[in-house]
Amino acid sequence: MAAQAMVEADLAVWPRWLDVAMLIISPVFAQARSRRAAFDYVCALLRADGRRSCWQLAELAGHATPRRLQALLAEYVWDAQVLLERVRGLLLDALADPEAVLAIDETAELKAGDHTVAVAPQYAGITGQVENCQTVVFLAYVTARAHALMDFALYLPKTWIGDPHRRARAQVPDEIGFATKPQLAVDLVRRAVAGSVPFAWIVADEVYGRAGKLRAYVESLGKGYVFTVPTSFIVTCADGTHTVKTLLGRVPANAWSQRSCGAGCKGHRWYEWAWIATTSPTHWVLVRRNPADHTKVTFFYCHAPHGATLATLVRIAGRRWPVETCFQAAKSILGIDAHQVRLWHSWHRHTVLTLLAAAILAVATAAPTAQTATDPSDLDPHDTGSIDPADLGTAAALPDQPAGWRETAPLPVRPDQLPPPDHGRIKVTIAEARRLLTIATSTATTTVRFFHLRWSDWRRRHQARARWHHWRTRLRRYATT
Repeated sequence: MAAQAMVEADLAVWPRWLDVAMLIISPVFAQARSRRAAFDYVCALLRADGRRSCWQLAELAGHATPRRLQALLAEYVWDAQVLLERVRGLLLDALADPEAVLAIDETAELKAGDHTVAVAPQYAGITGQVENCQTVVFLAYVTARAHALMDFALYLPKTWIGDPHRRARAQVPDEIGFATKPQLAVDLVRRAVAGSVPFAWIVADEVYGRAGKLRAYVESLGKGYVFTVPTSFIVTCADGTHTVKTLLGRVPANAWSQRSCGAGCKGHRWYEWAWIATTSPTHWVLVRRNPADHTKVTFFYCHAPHGATLATLVRIAGRRWPVETCFQAAKSILGIDAHQVRLWHSWHRHTVLTLLAAAILAVATAAPTAQTATDPSDLDPHDTGSIDPADLGTAAALPDQPAGWRETAPLPVRPDQLPPPDHGRIKVTIAEARRLLTIATSTATTTVRFFHLRWSDWRRRHQARARWHHWRTRLRRYATT
């Protein structure tokens, strides 16, 4: 009975989350068949591996043919932007934080051929060279509890802008003109502001850091930013204008401070940091260098309208890293780039549906707050958790996270610390949550489900043990100041 109770407690949350997915989807679709097709598409994305063509997803959803899912992407009448706004609402219901960070970054989706919308030879950051690919600019919402992709914009290369035949073939709307990646980033931030998204900072790499219009727009909002900039970036100091590379030589040896910009799975990410004042009381140059190789230097241009300490700027600089984990999960777990659609609106529909699936996983696995933490004895594993649509839009409508999903693994605090007798478990990750969803939605017996849950428990314990030793190794390598 105890084993059965564990199975039910850990898996009963997924029907509730699928109810939330349907409630988010439902108002966007006028007809039941299109509404159900969208729900089946999201559920299949959450369970599929490999390619995510309509053939594979339809088979996984139990459809006789891929026709309904193909029609969902290409023919049914619905507004992908409205669904995206509802995805944003889900993220804000669960994660809204006035100190949140908006992370702007782009990713390339490698493609063969030249018929898929926006595909062209262009630089791809994932390979570091020119590839035949699509480039998408994303906006991620990063908080202390979780992070998730919130919005996106497809970059349309100039080779597409002036080719009416290619535009017509891919059904690119007439009003879509050329926009640089920083211009797309401005649009994404504008949409976030219009949607009342609470945030305090914006982070981005040097593609966006050197864009004056983006910096000026963020400053007009009264928000802070920490943007990576190239070595040729020019700033004005008390004795004139200089490139940031020139300023590096002026930093005295005692001005460097070893600090962590955030924790990773193997421990804190230690770097040496220094900051340099400019003539503006709200702008600084932040410099990061590798403690083991001082030739590896990164520069940041920072705006802090309400003042900031070096520790604050270092912490915000580290908040750009989560967008990379968002990309990794969206691609490897949900197949955001593994589609087989070519048209403008079909691509946008697939991407929005994928972001909904990603948001469900991110919110379901978010670190609990003091207000949302629930005693295991208060949970009813037999409760189906039916949610009133009128409640959607409030945090109370979202399912409670099972107590067994939470972090119980201690971390070392001293380099000479002995391992604990029980390393505990890491919290359920997005990848692990997806495995649990697959178990919950299968027709397996309780015995089979318990077998897979034992494997889930072993993985989390093994990862906790490995993480503990990685952290202690890093404590031995770097100072803990």
